[in-house]
Amino acid sequence: MTYRLVVVPGDSDELRALQGRFADDVEVQTLATVNEALWEVRNDPPGVIIANVELPGMSGIDLAEILPNFGAPTRLVLWSRRPDPQIARQVAGYGVQHVVSGDMALDDLRNLLYRELNEAVAAATKATEPPSESAPQPPVSSARLKEPAAAAPMPEPPARSARPKTEPSRQPESAPARPAETSTQRPARRRDGPLVLTPEDQRAIRLRMEALDRDVGSKCIILADRAGMVLVETGLTTGLPTMVLLPLLSTSFSTAGQITQILRETESSALYVHEGSHYDLYCFDIAQRFMLVIVFDKSGTPAKIGSVWVYAKRAIRDIQELLS
Repeated sequence: MTYRLVVVPGDSDELRALQGRFADDVEVQTLATVNEALWEVRNDPPGVIIANVELPGMSGIDLAEILPNFGAPTRLVLWSRRPDPQIARQVAGYGVQHVVSGDMALDDLRNLLYRELNEAVAAATKATEPPSESAPQPPVSSARLKEPAAAAPMPEPPARSARPKTEPSRQPESAPARPAETSTQRPARRRDGPLVLTPEDQRAIRLRMEALDRDVGSKCIILADRAGMVLVETGLTTGLPTMVLLPLLSTSFSTAGQITQILRETESSALYVHEGSHYDLYCFDIAQRFMLVIVFDKSGTPAKIGSVWVYAKRAIRDIQELLS
C-alpha cells in the first residue's frame, strides 16, 4: 500500500528534508502554498498534510481553519520553528492532529507522520466498510430496537383511553381558539416567504459584497434567494446567463439541505465549485435560504480556493446579520 503525504514547507529546510526520509511506500508531494494543498485535497485527498505555520499568503493556521470544511479524511500536522503554545490554542477547535516544532528530530517527525498515515488509512478503510459485514452490529441494533418497543405499549393505552374522554368536552371550546392560533402563526409564514430588502439593507449588503470583491478579485458577486431571484449584485454580470444559472445552482443545494435534516444539524454550510476553461464559480449556501455566487474570469485574476473560502465565510457572517 502506498501512502500519500503532502508537505507545505515554506522556508523550512527541515520539512523539505522529509522528501528523502520515507521509503517507497510513501509518496511525498511538496507544494508551495496552502492554496495548492487545498486544491489537492479537493481533487485527490492525501492521507496527511504537514505544513509550516508561517507561509506566504495564507498561513498554516488558515489551512487548519479551512480544511475541515472540505469533509476530507486528510489529517493535518502543523510545524513551527519554535514551540509556541498560542498556536495550539488557536487551532484547538480545528481538528489538527499535532503541532510540532523545529526542535523535534527528523526521525521522530518521520515516525509521527507514519503513525498519522496509518491512522488515515485505517479511518478511510473503516468508513468504506459496508455495515452488513460487521457481525456484531445486527444483534446489537435489534436489541436496542426491542427495548423501547417493549416499554412503549405500557404508557400508550391510558393515553389513548384518556383522549376520547377529554376531546368531546373540549371540542366546543376549541372553535373560538382557532383565530388566536392562526394569528400567532402568521409572522412565521412571513419569515419563510420572500425577503424584501429596504434600500438601506441593499446598500449595506452591497458595500460588504464590494469589499469581498476587492479581497478576492472576482468578476462579479451575486446574492440570490433559493428561487434564483437576484437580491444584490456587484461587478460585471454581462454575458452570464443568470436567469438560467441561478435556479440550477439552487438545485445543487437541495441534497445538502436533505443531509442537514437527516443529520439533525442546526448549522451547516455547503459549497459548490465549478472549474471551467473561461470561468471559475463558487456558490455558498447561506442558512439554506440564500446563495452567494462568486464568479472569476479565467483571463483575469485566477481564483484561489483557500482565500475565497476564508474571505467568503467572513462576508457571509456579516451578510447573515444584515439579512436577519
